[in-house]
Amino acid sequence: NFDNNSTISWKVNNYSKQEKKLKPLLSFAINDEILIVGDNISKSYAIDLSNGNILWSKKNQNPFNSQIKIFNNNFYVEDFNNVLRCFSIKSGDEKWNFVTENNFLKSNKRNSLLVQKNIVFFSNTLGDVTAVNASNGSLIWQTSTQKSSFYEDAFNLISSDLVSNNNTIVYSNNRNELYSINLENGLVKWKQKINSSVRSVIINELIFTVSNEGYLFITDSKTGN
Repeated sequence: NFDNNSTISWKVNNYSKQEKKLKPLLSFAINDEILIVGDNISKSYAIDLSNGNILWSKKNQNPFNSQIKIFNNNFYVEDFNNVLRCFSIKSGDEKWNFVTENNFLKSNKRNSLLVQKNIVFFSNTLGDVTAVNASNGSLIWQTSTQKSSFYEDAFNLISSDLVSNNNTIVYSNNRNELYSINLENGLVKWKQKINSSVRSVIINELIFTVSNEGYLFITDSKTGN
């Protein structure tokens, strides 16, 4: 942690020599004065941002493979088996989990999460977008964007982050598919042939995205034109 003069205020290491050799990839989220960390070697922990003290550290059942999102006193993260897990920020204990279909071929692409209006929206490695209640993990809706049942096809799938605007979720992938999904019921409003695996930006009624070939696309968020 650096101050405004770029002087180190504190630094902390929460990994053994053996864990360092595994070269963990970290994801971060901040809640007030607490930094939540999750990694791809099954560890999660909380750090006091004022002094760098480790508040708690947990070894979980599976490695994590997603962004971390915070809502109220909980944080949400998805593991390599496409299981969304809810943990307490205070203790690190798991409160609930929601299981989606697992893919035995593991992808290194981090899955995306959104939290809005007490609902957690998340994607998985098979191209499913799911909405669950943030308090108890109950299913609200689930939408599949891929028809193929072959796991090797899912391994090659690279999806963008989920972004939302008003009542819409925008989501794209490297298979020439840009989706507009109704946030309340999961129905696909429209699908456009745009090959993009990067995060889109929504400004007013326009969606801006860059294709994997380097083209800038501007799309009408209502019609998909």
